[in-house]
Amino acid sequence: MWSVQNLLLLLCTTLNWMRSSEGLIHVFGYEGRDVRVYCPYSQGYETHQKYLCKNLCGYWDYLITSSEKNKTKYSIYDDEKTKVFTVIISDVRVDDAGKYWCGVTILGKDLYTEVKLEVQPAAPSWVSSTAGLIHVFGYEGRDVRISCPYSQGYEDHVKYLCKNRCGYSDYLIKSSEKNKTKYSIYDDERTRVFTVIISELRFDDAGKYWCGVTVLGRDLYTEVKLEVQPEKEEHNAGREKKLEDLPAHSTTAVYQHQNSTMRTIIAATSPVSEELTEAAPSWVSSVEGLIHVFGYEGRDVRISCPYDRGFEDHEKYLCNNDCGYSDVLVRTTQKTKTRYFIHDDKTRRVFTVTISDLHLKDAGKYLCGVTRLGKDPFTEVKLELKPDRCCNTLNKIHGDEEGSVSISCPYEPQCQNNFKFFCRGNHPSTCLQQAVITSKNRQRGRFRLMDDRKSRKFVVTISNLTLNDSGLYLCGVQRNSSLDVFSAVQLEVKERCCVKTINIRGVVGKPVTFQCRYPPQHNNGTMLLCKGDLANNCKDMMDQSRFTLTNASPNSLSVTITKLEAGDGGTYWCRSGPESSVGNYTHIHLSVADEAHHALLALPAVLLLLVIIVLVLVYKKKYHKK
Repeated sequence: MWSVQNLLLLLCTTLNWMRSSEGLIHVFGYEGRDVRVYCPYSQGYETHQKYLCKNLCGYWDYLITSSEKNKTKYSIYDDEKTKVFTVIISDVRVDDAGKYWCGVTILGKDLYTEVKLEVQPAAPSWVSSTAGLIHVFGYEGRDVRISCPYSQGYEDHVKYLCKNRCGYSDYLIKSSEKNKTKYSIYDDERTRVFTVIISELRFDDAGKYWCGVTVLGRDLYTEVKLEVQPEKEEHNAGREKKLEDLPAHSTTAVYQHQNSTMRTIIAATSPVSEELTEAAPSWVSSVEGLIHVFGYEGRDVRISCPYDRGFEDHEKYLCNNDCGYSDVLVRTTQKTKTRYFIHDDKTRRVFTVTISDLHLKDAGKYLCGVTRLGKDPFTEVKLELKPDRCCNTLNKIHGDEEGSVSISCPYEPQCQNNFKFFCRGNHPSTCLQQAVITSKNRQRGRFRLMDDRKSRKFVVTISNLTLNDSGLYLCGVQRNSSLDVFSAVQLEVKERCCVKTINIRGVVGKPVTFQCRYPPQHNNGTMLLCKGDLANNCKDMMDQSRFTLTNASPNSLSVTITKLEAGDGGTYWCRSGPESSVGNYTHIHLSVADEAHHALLALPAVLLLLVIIVLVLVYKKKYHKK
């Protein structure tokens, strides 16, 4: 049985090797697969050795160090540019789950960050990650579009659609092929969405598919569920329904446009119910779905309108109200009309209308139309606009020059895994493009971002503050289903120096005395004099025998330096108060000259005085002669 002394010894040993814990890194992995542990570290430790360890991080607990690179099932890579080192654990087992430590070797006690690894039952061996589920509905004998979004950085990678286990024979089409039997593919690198069109659907086409992106190692996949339903008689007959009667059970495809100021949400509905019997306006022959578009006042917005095969050469247009002759805003035969521009991509069978310089009154319902013999087919568009400014409330933050400040940005629980960013200014429409720091690149110069998912907030720290850092900032959280969410911050950086700045001249061997003024509220008897270029990084002169500080008045102190030396010249800071704060410093610049130099400096004044005396005597002499 262990004694109390042994338990205390173990506790002390445990505490001894841990200098600080930077947070908790939560990692999930699948049994039999690889897992990556990303360990961020602070600036200044780029060339230090990093490692991963378990238990008490004793000699036998080190799993791998950055000097080893590879070791059995572990490999390590240190990206000094992003200040993150990555450890890959291969062939993960259930008993690998538990607590680990990311370590950085420093003089004294190392820095540690706790890692919690959870291992789940094995995933299919060919799936490296699942980005979500795309639910698609289609009609027998018709075409269906499957839109597959992918992340930034994969624009030039090969994309494909596959079934079953995505073996060689399971590939249906690749982006390098474009067209193959009943499949065609188009990759829009601008919106980072590739689209696969399956023509002439059959019932046996229904089932599970995978949108794939080829990457080094195991590819990235997104699951697709395709449901194929028979065409109803009323659908074949072109039976008309109301736009407002679109079924609620619809699936949506979200497009994030390149400039990130807007999103288009296309709701693809399942077959129209037989119970909807009210007739639509006579000018509507069919409704393909609902396109939901978001934008900002004063900016541009793009409305993407898909159409069926066979209408490539037909005229397309955008209209509002009843789509009468005067309600058509722009046509493909016009290309440009006032604030409207239209472009028809016949390869993708999508025409796009751009509305420039948006006004709040532009919000509302529009219709994408395709001209054909008889009644034109339409797709409803709902445009929502917001002012390009934020917000009704401001979080006011204060900081000191040369210091640091931390800004907390709260977010909703459902946004824990969303992309976060931080920008300067007050325009949500351009915030993402002008972001100074993001959750993807968490260290950038003086800015650092840490996402605390447990408390549902991300914190941006700005170090080495300058007066130019004062101003408005926006915390942004990206949302796929609507415009991004923002909160506003007003940062005020106060000048550290000074109550007063004075310049003093002294002579070698002579004493010099000057006064340091400070606000009355700082009069607590604590006095400080230091020398150096920066107030927060200067040498304390209080222990020098030639330097004396005494209280001169309730809001000043007197500093006397006896027997000046040439090396005494430079920048001094004196203050009253236990800690440095804005306004309680006096900035002193002392220049020291020797006796000869001092005499030379005084000579011009003496000569000037002699000249004045001579001129006065001459004047008096002439005056008496008269």
